[in-house]
Amino acid sequence: MKRSLLFFALVMASYGAVQAQVTTSSVTGIVKESNGQFTSGATIKATHVPSGTVYSSSANAAGRFNLANMRVGGPYRIEVTYVGQQPIVYEDVYLQLGEPFVVNPVFGDSATNLEEVVVTRAGVLKGERNGASTIVGRRQIENLPTITRSVNDLTRLTPQSNGTAIGGGNYRANNFTVDGANFNNQFGIGQNIPANGSPISIDAIEQISVNVTPFDVRQSGFTGASINAVTRSGRNDFFGSAFYSGRSDKQQGTRVNDVVFTPNDLSVKQYGVSLGGPIIKNKLFFFVNVEQLKQTEPGPTKVASVKESDYGTTSYFARPTVAFMDEVSNYLKNTYGYDPGAYQGYSSKSNNDKIFARIDWNIADNHKINFRYNQVKGKSPSNLSSSFSGSNIDTKVYPMSRTGNNALSFQNSNYFQETNLYSATAEYNGKIGNLNHSARLSYVNQDEPRSVSGDIFPLVDIRDGIAGTGGNVLTSFGTDPFTYGNLRSVKTWTANYDANYTLNDHYFTGGLQFETSRTVNGFQRFGAGYYMYNSWQDFIGGKPAVNYALTYPLTADGSQAMPSFKFNQWSLYLQDQFTVNEKLKLTGGVRLELPTYPDVSEMKTHPLLQSLEFANGLHLNTGAMPKTRVMVSPRFGFNYDVNGDRSFIVRGGTGVFTGRIPFVWIVAQ
Repeated sequence: MKRSLLFFALVMASYGAVQAQVTTSSVTGIVKESNGQFTSGATIKATHVPSGTVYSSSANAAGRFNLANMRVGGPYRIEVTYVGQQPIVYEDVYLQLGEPFVVNPVFGDSATNLEEVVVTRAGVLKGERNGASTIVGRRQIENLPTITRSVNDLTRLTPQSNGTAIGGGNYRANNFTVDGANFNNQFGIGQNIPANGSPISIDAIEQISVNVTPFDVRQSGFTGASINAVTRSGRNDFFGSAFYSGRSDKQQGTRVNDVVFTPNDLSVKQYGVSLGGPIIKNKLFFFVNVEQLKQTEPGPTKVASVKESDYGTTSYFARPTVAFMDEVSNYLKNTYGYDPGAYQGYSSKSNNDKIFARIDWNIADNHKINFRYNQVKGKSPSNLSSSFSGSNIDTKVYPMSRTGNNALSFQNSNYFQETNLYSATAEYNGKIGNLNHSARLSYVNQDEPRSVSGDIFPLVDIRDGIAGTGGNVLTSFGTDPFTYGNLRSVKTWTANYDANYTLNDHYFTGGLQFETSRTVNGFQRFGAGYYMYNSWQDFIGGKPAVNYALTYPLTADGSQAMPSFKFNQWSLYLQDQFTVNEKLKLTGGVRLELPTYPDVSEMKTHPLLQSLEFANGLHLNTGAMPKTRVMVSPRFGFNYDVNGDRSFIVRGGTGVFTGRIPFVWIVAQ
């Protein structure tokens, strides 16, 4: 399945573009003499001052140069030298992710024989941009307020965003990468970003960009927005940070007018430590970060009645009493050996632990490599599900009153959503002559099972037994109906190779990318069984249930089925950035993508469903996969410097963008 978006955007100077799969920045420009003649052979050297990392190049016959695959941030010192001329120096230059920084040195002018241009911040118009984006740098991350310490607190700064929906698309239409590794919600259930929107500590992020309308062929995998983050690196001096934040019930009041009460348990503790520095100065660097969240919050605030009379003004409402709930609990323990847990006054606990580590190695001026590892392990509680929605859902199986104001369930009917995310990336950046190239290999494992505190037990709804009401649920116990065997797992490998070459006024870019993933889904609704009894007396008296449900797998041995499928995608892209003159720059290219599903045999065909005939003779086959076909995405963009001094720039472009469907749509069929 393919969703394409074709649009034209004319964007003024306040916007920029960032390549989603790009993890570096660059410096570009034209070297001339004061008489307008291009300066061939001038040497351009950029030094990342904090780490001593050096990037160098020389101007070609057209005076053009390009320093590629540079670390983001800064400050940088850029020195341009030419035989017989005084050096031209630019200091305090800061680079933004994927955005070329433009410098156009002019030799021979007496006013600039020894020029030192101090740029305390990369000016908005200094970058070669051709689309709408928002870039948040390290300084902004440190100064911006954040409630959840998640990436979503940063992406909402994008003017085109509405919560997690950006550019008019559903949150599933976004693509989020960290150092080029895919961190988006590929499965398609839950939040827009894995690990509850916090797959990496914001203390480990150097820059993050949200790109809505990029016209670079290196961008793909989204029809909403491309969100890309690059992580922090070490430098020649040691640096670090630590933080702690917390709150508890001790900070809450205990009196409202003349009413005195005891606050429920509340404890939120979050802390983290970061450290970076040199292993070998100018050569080898490290950065590590550890962050932990421990949280205890009040459970459901409903309590059992201490009165024996019915709750409410009429006999049509019942409310479980303390004596009744104790009777249910004791009966289940003594008869079935099942402990349903507490029914009131309990707390819910959650945790989230993050580990991040990165190594940067400057092998030589033209050869650099980095390694990154990221891990998140967490668990968050949720209450018993009702999951009633839509007009075709049978309320006998999904009673809304199960979670109503007059019902009270037990603690072990709640569940935990676990989050386990592991990611590793290795990236090489190098240069041979005028050829800049990079290679990257990344692995991401998203494993998100559900779990429960107690033993597995059928879910049982006990109704109040009041005649004429249809029977509202009084209490529930047993395993949540959607938690038994519930698992979401996606493992992804991605390999990428990029190369670019400068030839006169042309800057050619090409690349290959291969992605392979394995998706596994465990979902057996009512796998432990479901029963509804009209009253508690019917349950203990052995009377038949008024409703029941049981889902069983179609496997030969009766074990739970774990549907899975494999997805591969091959990508090829080519692009030419043509500098027509000093004012106009044109960018054109095409991206080809071929998604394939190699293990079609793994998809099971349901014979009963396939035998049904719908309107116009339509038959449905759950074993059918999307057709394999090449997706063609042409792109075109322009950048026009109206006044020739980068004070007023018009940018725009058009292109086709493709995004994948949520994998749950395939594996769940």
